[in-house]
Amino acid sequence: MINGNITDFLEHLYLGEEIVFEYGNKKYFIQGWQAEDGSGATMSLDLVDGQVFNQYMWEAKLSTMKACADSFLAAPLWDGKTFLQIQENVIWADW
Repeated sequence: MINGNITDFLEHLYLGEEIVFEYGNKKYFIQGWQAEDGSGATMSLDLVDGQVFNQYMWEAKLSTMKACADSFLAAPLWDGKTFLQIQENVIWADW
């Protein structure tokens, strides 16, 4: 991971915190949240152009934030590759 370390990134991911990262000259935004009634968690990934969220790429609604994060990490979203397979070329970015 460029501009950060994968262990720190995963800690933020498992907490559902807002994270901005770049891969292949594209910017992505991932975040998670707990249902107000405590019924589960949701995590979503968006493709971002500037400050505009252009494309809802992925979403998971599962029992826990950890389950959502694990689902994200297992999803082949980048030309059949998972985040962990591309993470060496991912830039942990800011807006």
